[in-house]
Amino acid sequence: MTREMKQIFTRRITQANRTQLVVILYDMVLEYLKEAIAAQEIDCIQEYKKAMQCARNCISELRNSLDFNYEISKNLFAIYAFADRELASEMHSIKKDALSQIAGMFQKLRDAYYTISKEDHSQPLMQNAQNVYAGYTYGRTDVNESLYSGAARGYCV
Repeated sequence: MTREMKQIFTRRITQANRTQLVVILYDMVLEYLKEAIAAQEIDCIQEYKKAMQCARNCISELRNSLDFNYEISKNLFAIYAFADRELASEMHSIKKDALSQIAGMFQKLRDAYYTISKEDHSQPLMQNAQNVYAGYTYGRTDVNESLYSGAARGYCV
């Protein structure tokens, strides 16, 4: 993942509520799967395995954050476990079709959670995070961003 993508994900995480965090994790899985497919096409095994492991780490985070008080969590757990097993076996066999199928599955889940996140108007989990102000000044090719850092930053529990 590029440095810019990491900054974008970090910025989104600092301003996200619970539902939006799930959408961000799905986006991260999809980004890592896209990188794995790209590395596979140019036969870069080391980058392929790194992207696959990062995707598996994101899936593990999704699996660990499930709340089993809800019936759907059991179904999601099964989906996440299946995807993790497939990616683990894919790291050694390198089949492009299976990666595309898993990416399609996670795209559908991401779209469903994105729809739900539009209705969730709860506060962001992180309070006192850096505020990002964009558009005050412009560079030659893009918008400059300024960060405002308060005295205390962290999670709101």
